[in-house]
Amino acid sequence: MKFGLYLKENVVDEWKEFYLQYDKLKRKIRQLAEVESKAMAPEPHLTGKIGLSLTVPPPTNAAAQPLGRAGKSAADGESDDEDSSGNDDSDPTPPTHEAFFDMLEKEIQKVRTFTDLKVTEIRAKLRDVGKRLKATKGASGDQPVTEAVRKEVDEVGEQFLRLEKYVNLNYTGFHKILKKHDRWLTNPCRSFYLQRLQNHNWTQGDYSDVVVTMSQIWAALRGDVAPEATATESQEFVRTTTKYWVQDEDISQLKWFVLQHLPVLLQESMGTKSDSQLVNSVYLDNATLELYKGRLDKTPGAIAVRFRWYGSGIPELVFVERKTHREAWTQEMSVKERFTVHPSEVPSILNGTFDKAPHVAKMRAKGKSDKEMEDWDVLVTEVCQAIICKQLVPTLRTQYMRTAFQIPFDATVRISLDTNLCMLTETGRLGMEKDRWFRDPSKPVPRNEITRFPHAVLEVKLQLKDETSKPQWVTDLLNSGIPREVHKFSKFIHGCAVLLPEEVQAMPYWIDDPSLRESIAASGSEEILEPDENGGEGGKGAGGTASMFSHMLPHGKEGKAAKLAEAAKRKPAPTPRRDSQTPLPSRAPPSKGQAWATPLLSSKEEEYYEEDEEEGPGCLESTCGACFSWTLPPEMNARMAQQKVEPKLFFANERTFIHWLNMAVTISSLGAAVLAFSPEDTLSELYGVILMPVSLLFAMYALQTYISRGSKIRLREPTRWDDPMGPILLGTVFTVALTAQFFLKLAHVMKQNGGA
Repeated sequence: MKFGLYLKENVVDEWKEFYLQYDKLKRKIRQLAEVESKAMAPEPHLTGKIGLSLTVPPPTNAAAQPLGRAGKSAADGESDDEDSSGNDDSDPTPPTHEAFFDMLEKEIQKVRTFTDLKVTEIRAKLRDVGKRLKATKGASGDQPVTEAVRKEVDEVGEQFLRLEKYVNLNYTGFHKILKKHDRWLTNPCRSFYLQRLQNHNWTQGDYSDVVVTMSQIWAALRGDVAPEATATESQEFVRTTTKYWVQDEDISQLKWFVLQHLPVLLQESMGTKSDSQLVNSVYLDNATLELYKGRLDKTPGAIAVRFRWYGSGIPELVFVERKTHREAWTQEMSVKERFTVHPSEVPSILNGTFDKAPHVAKMRAKGKSDKEMEDWDVLVTEVCQAIICKQLVPTLRTQYMRTAFQIPFDATVRISLDTNLCMLTETGRLGMEKDRWFRDPSKPVPRNEITRFPHAVLEVKLQLKDETSKPQWVTDLLNSGIPREVHKFSKFIHGCAVLLPEEVQAMPYWIDDPSLRESIAASGSEEILEPDENGGEGGKGAGGTASMFSHMLPHGKEGKAAKLAEAAKRKPAPTPRRDSQTPLPSRAPPSKGQAWATPLLSSKEEEYYEEDEEEGPGCLESTCGACFSWTLPPEMNARMAQQKVEPKLFFANERTFIHWLNMAVTISSLGAAVLAFSPEDTLSELYGVILMPVSLLFAMYALQTYISRGSKIRLREPTRWDDPMGPILLGTVFTVALTAQFFLKLAHVMKQNGGA
């Protein structure tokens, strides 16, 4: 589908006049292209001619027609400016670049003004709803507010998401128009105007204050009551945590759904203008990346040690945290423990000179119990000993904006959404020598020392008595298709794998996801993506080097061919958004004009809406802020989080084949023995004859299963790799054979006894 047609089909009717005039801008570009191709005479420096002759006819174009000036024929001077689509432009004057740029500026200003107007209206409506809500509460005590107020809040939220859609459609249209201009005309301007667009409020403005206001209104509607704070000096959390990737275009929709059930957790330093807070975490490891390996392999007892602080600027309070991994099947849960220190005390923790006495005195002055002080002392001692014994130094830092949804001091259900996630390497011992335990923010970061993650990371943390007590809305959210689970995803592991590829011995399974390729390549880690000279992967796969296990990687020859074939079978239809009347995010296609009724566009989708263009998908230089964002194509949706493939899967397939083959040999040996040692013309011979084809059937099934399953593992086919019916059928055949032998033998015995 052409983008112009797509735009017409997805505009909001009441806002139709405020969208960019995509077709008119495209027509202007074509007219300018015709002018350049017909009217422009060769430049003197291209022909080598400097002198002129008044008796030589003017140069001709490709159609052997004489060239004039500004698109006029030398013979008659008539305008040759006609729209390639057959429609005359209303402007009779020859098209000029100045006219095109003037029209482009007006269109940008139109979208900018309309967006600012709608955001102002939304904020005003929310303020009005909040005032009426307070008045209703004050007049009627705890009486619930009317359904009219609740409905109005829903309408405001839908209007905000509809505005987000409007912004993305227009930004995509400007991007495509500028790309067409640079392709068809000789004076490029795309980079200049994209940079200007990125400086406008309607593309880069942070409107998360709208989310905060809606959260406060919904909290009042629910009547949330926060329990009393029970903070301690040393805090221990025992929760079940599941991590997901969320595509950018789903962020606002996910926030809107969650805040209807949980409020945005606002810290004192955040105020009410933003729903997110900057989080920095410096992870420690040694030269051999021992902690990385333990966390990647999920070794029982593997730890991660980090220094975390919140907010921008110089940290004022640092949390020293230790995460310990434990397997769930051991009836133990992974634990995160932490204590707080002043930033000036961090170097003393790293070099083993940390003084605990002042902290113990403060805890005693606050009236802490002996048990609390003992637990704190044990934790601090163990963390300091681990740092010294393992020679841990600052290795990697993660930085992101975190939006937390939680009733204060109630950890039953907590949802956090991390956006603008980036990882960067730390200076290690070189920084420690200068008493710096995190990178100097005043110095630029080289390209190969930072990577930006292309998705938001959603964490759902539950602290429940049992699985049955999970709220239904949480189940609905996780089953909606918006969050895609990535089992045991770790920011620390991903950052080390991408930024320290030469030091790590194995890669996490998600590193081969196609949606991460551009971000990895932008960090200068192409060696873990590009094929080597032997045709294998240049980097390391999940569990080993690509030269040994290149057939396991999704970008290998066979895997890539299979994925291209699979993508070719799909229709290039974008993913639909949820209908405004459904209670939770679903993928049912809604009607035109509804909130979040159509998908946002991304550079990845351009191949589906390109007009007379042969190039593949590119990458937009920016997204439209935290709220205004973009869409991945359908095949990226389906392959966001791929199945984990390790070498042991191939070995397991071989062992399964050997087990089935062993069973076939055993049955055939039993049948051959019966035939060899039984008297002639007896039922024993019949029993042996029955067992022989059964054993052959087992062997054929074993071979077929081994080949087909190996192919599925190698190509990472998104289907079931087990065979639920095969063992049942074979077991049935074997049971029938034994049953037949039993009844034949029983009949023979009864016949002999009857004859006697």
